[in-house]
Amino acid sequence: MTGADARRVAAARRWFRVQGHVPVERDGVTIVATPAHPNTWDANFVMAGPGVGAAAVLAALERFDRWRVVQADALTEPGVEAALALAGFRAETLLIEMLAEQVAAPLPAPAIELERVGDAAWARLAALVEADHREGKRTGDYDAAVAAGLLAGMRRRLGPCDYWLLTEGGVDLGYGMTAVCPNGLGLIENLFTLPEHRGRGLMSAFIVEAARRLRVAGCDGVFLDAHADDTPKLLYARLGFRPVAVARTWVKRVG
Repeated sequence: MTGADARRVAAARRWFRVQGHVPVERDGVTIVATPAHPNTWDANFVMAGPGVGAAAVLAALERFDRWRVVQADALTEPGVEAALALAGFRAETLLIEMLAEQVAAPLPAPAIELERVGDAAWARLAALVEADHREGKRTGDYDAAVAAGLLAGMRRRLGPCDYWLLTEGGVDLGYGMTAVCPNGLGLIENLFTLPEHRGRGLMSAFIVEAARRLRVAGCDGVFLDAHADDTPKLLYARLGFRPVAVARTWVKRVG
């Protein structure tokens, strides 16, 4: 594990965060704002560039009149996070960024079918995203407006990102996303299996196959994130992913 790994993953994650949005750069701070979905955090946030201090971050946040959200990672100066804590922001989400050069299931994985999502299959993906959001493990308490914002953001990312339906015998079991990042890393994201189909190794099978496809596409490593307080992190470790950094979402309600 090296600091270079952490910085490379952070750079790739930052590229992904702005996909589907029109970011604005101000004094080294990346600002993403989506007035149509003001309560959707992944559509309204700022990120401080390397070497950028807290004053520039706090100034950029002044444009948000409801939620102020900062995405912090290995490229964020430590003083920025300290200043946010002092200003009453809370660290809402702690994620472990995990990287693998080789991915393999320790046991034989079940056979699943992957269907790339386009316009014809979008309603099926939307139904799974709704179920994911209603469960609330990854997205917080259900809110119809937030759910609509999440789905709209996913749709805007089509192209640089591929969404996949996990199916078996014509039945939709879950979904996931892959992306080839500009710095040669592959990203696996948005992993969800319907509760009644869990415990069978379906997501392990998806991750292994997704990693294989990303390698074929030219990626020399694959990364994903894991909630620090949830059990999937142990699954990812068994598949060959190692922790390289943590990332935090800092949040303050002002409106």
